[in-house]
Amino acid sequence: MKIPTKIEIQTIDQSGNSNTMENILFGFKIFVDNDDSYYTTSFFKTDKNGKLILNQSDLINNSELKWEKDINEFKIIKANIYPLEKELTSSIRKASKNYIDITTNKEVLESQLLREGFTKDNIETAKNAIEKMAVQQKINNELFKDSKNDLVQIVTTSIDDEWIDDSVKIYKFVII
Repeated sequence: MKIPTKIEIQTIDQSGNSNTMENILFGFKIFVDNDDSYYTTSFFKTDKNGKLILNQSDLINNSELKWEKDINEFKIIKANIYPLEKELTSSIRKASKNYIDITTNKEVLESQLLREGFTKDNIETAKNAIEKMAVQQKINNELFKDSKNDLVQIVTTSIDDEWIDDSVKIYKFVII
């Protein structure tokens, strides 16, 4: 398999020394076989030491690759590793919190749905769909609520790499 058995991301300062940038979110875009399309991953957070350590199954199970049957058949795998941008981090944090706030008050939610033209017959269906989405928004909120991507200066905006085997990969990002 060409996906690394272990990936380590370390935040460093401008002098190349490790820093302890906790809660910096990173994502991956994984391109296969020279295709323009790519697989995305969930976002992953650095620990109190400014490190993020993922194993192969973390990457597969938290990405669209988990639905692929023939991962071993990929001839070329290129990866783009990136910390989330300041604006995106802030926007997702705010949107997930707003969504949760709106959906927690059932009476207000029902009134809003009625104002938007839902009938009493299909309000329950709409509320069930909204509650399912709220579960994902709660996950986003937990991940993003203490992220610091919008509070730091990201110097290394991305790293591109080609994975030719499953050897361990170490990536260093300058974040101050």
